[in-house]
Amino acid sequence: MTVTVKVDAQGRVVIPQAERERLGLPQGGALELVPTPEGVLLERRHQATVTSGEDGLPMVTLNAVSTVSNADAIEAIHTQRDDR
Repeated sequence: MTVTVKVDAQGRVVIPQAERERLGLPQGGALELVPTPEGVLLERRHQATVTSGEDGLPMVTLNAVSTVSNADAIEAIHTQRDDR
């Protein structure tokens, strides 16, 4: 489904409620703006929590069941390691 949205004076765009619900995007949820040759793409950000298992190895838990990039998982692991 294609939907036309407008940009307001502050640069904001309203994503229709049906699409926010379909994406599981809560109020205050983050989207990434990805430049493409055709324009821009909005992608939902994925939040991961890193904890240490009983064996001391890092465990990555996704707060939403979806894909997460290797870069995001590695960044979460590095953040957890730096917090020690």
